[in-house]
Amino acid sequence: MEEGEQGIMVAAHNPIAQLQARFKDLENGFRAWLAKQSLPVEAAIGAFMGTFIHYATNDILPQCL
Repeated sequence: MEEGEQGIMVAAHNPIAQLQARFKDLENGFRAWLAKQSLPVEAAIGAFMGTFIHYATNDILPQCL
């Protein structure tokens, strides 16, 4: 076992666990960066992400149902 950046134990032979830990590190870094931004920047990024997720799921979900 090796220790990840955030103190998370990651199995050396488990690529899914490594990917999950890396994604969590990126998410935490993004959230920290976003918290440092001004309110208009944060609102613009939130609106963009919401729109992107809406259109992405709108295209995918009807096909799955």
